[in-house]
Amino acid sequence: MLNTYRFDFLILCIGRYGVPKLPTFPHGRGPDAFRGRVLHSMEYSSMAHEDAAELVRGKRVAVVGAGMSAMDNRRSVRRGQRRYPCTMVYRSGHWMVDPKVAWRVNFFTFTSTRWTELMVDKPGEGFVLSLLATMLSPLRWVTSKVTEAYYKRSIPMREHGMVPDCGFGQASLGWRLGIGFYDRVDEGSIELRRCGSVSFCTDGLVLDAGGEGEDERVVGADVVILCAGFDIDRPLRDVFASPWFSEIVASGDDGGSAVLPLYRHCVHPRIPQMTVVGYAESGSSIYPYEMMAKWMAHLLDGAVRLPRVRDMERGVAEWARWGRWARRSSGRFFLKSCVASVTTWYHAGIQ
Repeated sequence: MLNTYRFDFLILCIGRYGVPKLPTFPHGRGPDAFRGRVLHSMEYSSMAHEDAAELVRGKRVAVVGAGMSAMDNRRSVRRGQRRYPCTMVYRSGHWMVDPKVAWRVNFFTFTSTRWTELMVDKPGEGFVLSLLATMLSPLRWVTSKVTEAYYKRSIPMREHGMVPDCGFGQASLGWRLGIGFYDRVDEGSIELRRCGSVSFCTDGLVLDAGGEGEDERVVGADVVILCAGFDIDRPLRDVFASPWFSEIVASGDDGGSAVLPLYRHCVHPRIPQMTVVGYAESGSSIYPYEMMAKWMAHLLDGAVRLPRVRDMERGVAEWARWGRWARRSSGRFFLKSCVASVTTWYHAGIQ
């Protein structure tokens, strides 16, 4: 039975990390070929502490991935069992910042200020700021290369094969490295396995190095945790019963769009009675989310008025053009609706 509720305004706070993304595997070499337990990081993280500890106790555990969820689950696995090392299987490293290393030099001044954002293109910035960003682009390149060299020298990522495929300046986001991560690798409680692709066999995982003439390697495991990310558009698409609403709000799920078509990353120009809070990504997402919530509260209070539909669509188009530029600059390392490189600019526009 369907229930009908009438309201004047709708606020969607459904996030982007609610639907797990599962990788595809060759026929006959998927999880069905494995005699152990396979689960997504979301399922493992939602377990009670006692159940999670019981699942991994005395078992060989492999974590597939090297992002933030992989790091978090690796720590949880080590707390649950210490008989076997935790194996991390990954295709490429990520820029993980060690807080002890980062605070030796105040890189915040070079990476997260209004001065820094003068060196990058921004949506709707105008001719003067665009020209200034172009003129300062060599300085941006030098800053990113110096930062990258400093981290490579201070963090033993090269020795352990964890150097990312992308440069520091290409990365949309960086994460915090777990305390003592490489110490755990050196002592043998964490084993790192880099590969081109992964599949399953009866006793664990089959790692393909990705090069011609390279032999496949087998990593024995009893439990495999897939940290393969999330289908970030799915929650927003599926919340609507109307295909039209789903299409215009969550368009671009095929990879053709770099940002959602939302004014201020909150309001669709054709649906002014609805806001989306908590979808855009940033280095520290709590700050833009707070700004969105405050802006929405002022909108409901009447202190802020929406522009005309035409003006809102013009603003959406400016962000779309910027998103295409950011995607070209970062390649496959760009995260959809990520405003990390222009967070201060976004905050200034939404105030």
